[in-house]
Amino acid sequence: MGRLDGKVVLITGVASGIGLATARLFHQEGAVIFGVDRDAKAGMKLTQEFAAKRWTFHSADLTTEAACQSTIEQCHNTYGRIDVLYNNAGIASYAPFLEIEASALENVFAVNFMSVFYLCQQVIPKMLAQGEGRIINTTSELAIVAQPLYTAYCATKGAVMSFTRALALEYAQSNLQINMVCPGPIETPLLQTEFDAATDPKAAFDAGIATMPIGRYGQPEEVAKVTLFLASDAPQLMQGTAIVVDGAKTIL
Repeated sequence: MGRLDGKVVLITGVASGIGLATARLFHQEGAVIFGVDRDAKAGMKLTQEFAAKRWTFHSADLTTEAACQSTIEQCHNTYGRIDVLYNNAGIASYAPFLEIEASALENVFAVNFMSVFYLCQQVIPKMLAQGEGRIINTTSELAIVAQPLYTAYCATKGAVMSFTRALALEYAQSNLQINMVCPGPIETPLLQTEFDAATDPKAAFDAGIATMPIGRYGQPEEVAKVTLFLASDAPQLMQGTAIVVDGAKTIL
């Protein structure tokens, strides 16, 4: 038996990186995956990979409350319950502070924080009605340590961390388990876009590795294994906990 046999898991940002690695691992463990991503083309390709009876892809831009409400309703209408919500979708924001425009700030907050807020707000009533549920929110090492040129991104991930803690406290006695995973630099398409934007992408890649105590970047599958623990075996005593997966980077 798999650790998630029959569990309905909604994963955002499912088409690549950590979200894709998590969907694959959870599916191997018996979960029914409701995958969400704004990249419809990439998402539909996954339908060929996953067993049709345990996979649904939903294309959505989760930057509005209406889209988040529709996403939760569609998942619930399809499967009758939502056992795990994994808020993984996110975008990077890299710019000098004085050059950050209001539209860019609003966009990164909409994707990285407001989508998490709205999806939690929509799914919690469903979980309360079914008597249990688990929510896993993705924050970042940059919610713990700061880094220049990432002010907007740091702010969004810090917001997710504080929000998750407050939410876990509010529902601590409701048989809901609400925790978070804090990845460090992980080799994903998102990280690669940052290197590609540099004057010398290879130099940027190597400079990043130099900051990693373990001498390499993390892999999406490593984060997925931690998320699996939070979705399945984590004891009820774990509430509002942030598990850091960063190769000791935040210790420096």
